[in-house]
Amino acid sequence: MLNETIDTNHGTVTTNHDAIMQWVEKHDGHPATDEMTPHSIEYLRIEFPNMDDTDALATVGWREWFEEFEAQELAFVYPDQDEYDDPSQAYKLVDRTTAAEHT
Repeated sequence: MLNETIDTNHGTVTTNHDAIMQWVEKHDGHPATDEMTPHSIEYLRIEFPNMDDTDALATVGWREWFEEFEAQELAFVYPDQDEYDDPSQAYKLVDRTTAAEHT
């Protein structure tokens, strides 16, 4: 199980709220949820400028986003380097118990 942050050969896996906020805000992103999910399950997303599918997203505050992040026991996976054109494709939200497998 993941506790805070681990670095791997392919990126970083973290549960640290400050680290997540820094990465997202560095890439002009904002916390959001997907309004199109069934059964009122909160599907967490990050909204970035120039995304095509923002109509289904609802912007939320960090507090609400992190409450759901903790309730779902997620981890945030992101690359160590900014070698990508689309930050929405650069991160993943994964289950903490298997987080190390996603890097």
